[in-house]
Amino acid sequence: MTDQKFSLPKQWEDWASWILGIWLLLSPWALRFSLDASATRDVVTVGFLVVFTEVVELSVFRDWEEWINVALGAWLLVSPWVLGFVSPVATANAVVVGLLVLALALYEISSDRGGPA
Repeated sequence: MTDQKFSLPKQWEDWASWILGIWLLLSPWALRFSLDASATRDVVTVGFLVVFTEVVELSVFRDWEEWINVALGAWLLVSPWVLGFVSPVATANAVVVGLLVLALALYEISSDRGGPA
C-alpha cells in the first residue's frame, strides 16, 4: 500500500485556481444571476470540478490536472452561447473566469515543462 501525501498548494497558480473555483460556486448569488438556471448549473458544476481537481492534485500530482483546467476554461468560454445564457452578467462572468482558468492552466503547463516562467 502506497502512502499518499497531502500537502497544501505551494504555487500561486494553484491558489488562484482554488479562488476561481470557489468564486464560480458563489458567483450566481454574488452577481445575482441565480434565476438563469442554465448559467447557474454550468458555473456551479465547473466551479466544483475546478475545486475537485485541485483537491485531487493535493495528494497526487499529475500533469492531467492542468489539462482538465484547460478544458474547463475553454468550456466556460463557449458555454454561454452553447447553453443559451439569458443573463449578460452570467455570460461576462463565464468568459472572464474561463479566460483566467485557461490562462493559469496553460501558464502552469508551460512553467512545468521548463518554459518561460
